Amino acid sequence: MSLLILLLAPGIFAIYWIIRMQICLSRIRYLVDTYGLSRNKLRALQCKEVKKLRENIDQLRTHNDTDGLESLIRPYRA
Repeated sequence: MSLLILLLAPGIFAIYWIIRMQICLSRIRYLVDTYGLSRNKLRALQCKEVKKLRENIDQLRTHNDTDGLESLIRPYRA
């Protein structure tokens, strides 16, 4: 039984890593399509930073703070 777990562990880890990577790429794709941000500038960010950027953008959108939103996404524009 333990041998089976040792054989399946790398596959399970690979599936987990691929899912995390796809989620991160999906966040980047959303920001590129919605706000016209540069994919190359967002690619330099880590997944946690992209998640935080999107949360900040959503928060500013709910508060209708257009100036804050523009100043937040300006460095990442294409």
